[in-house]
Formats: sequence, structure tokens, C-alpha cells
Amino acid sequence: MSQHDMISQAWDLSQAIEVAAVGGNWPLAARLAETRSPLLTALAAEQSPDALATIRKIQSSIAAVTQAAEIAQTALVANHRRSMERANAAGLYQQASRF
Repeated sequence: MSQHDMISQAWDLSQAIEVAAVGGNWPLAARLAETRSPLLTALAAEQSPDALATIRKIQSSIAAVTQAAEIAQTALVANHRRSMERANAAGLYQQASRF
């Protein structure tokens, strides 16, 4: 596969990852990122100006999706914590109601 083809495919995957992330489909985003990773690591250091522009777009996409993933993870952890606290409170109520 040519460098141009790899960059093009990596960009297409980056766009698909963004769509998956916006939709909250993190398992799909992760699978797509795993598919994209070998393409990025196989790129040669020397690239044309057009290729470098696309690579910069890919880097920006990665940064944006990483930030979105961090925000989503924080929200999920907070939600999980609140759910555990409510479950614990319900358990305490059940114990107290037995007396």
C-alpha cells in the first residue's frame, strides 16, 4: 500500500472514529483506532506538503477524540459512583427496615 493510500485510509478511519465518538460508541471508536494505528506507525518520515496537511488533520482529530473520551470517562465514573451510593443507601434502608 502506498504512503498516499495509507494516509487517505487513516484519515477516513479518523473521520469514522469521530462519528463513533460523537455517538458515544466507544467500542467501535476503539476498534477503528486499532485498525488505524498500524497505518500511522508505517508512515515514512518524509511526506509531501499535502500529506503533511492530512497528517495534521489526523493529529487534530486524535486530540479532539481523546479529549471527548476523557470527558465521557469522567462522566461515566461519576455516574457509576452515584449509582453505587444509591445502591448502598437502598441496602442500608433494607437493613434498617428489618428491625
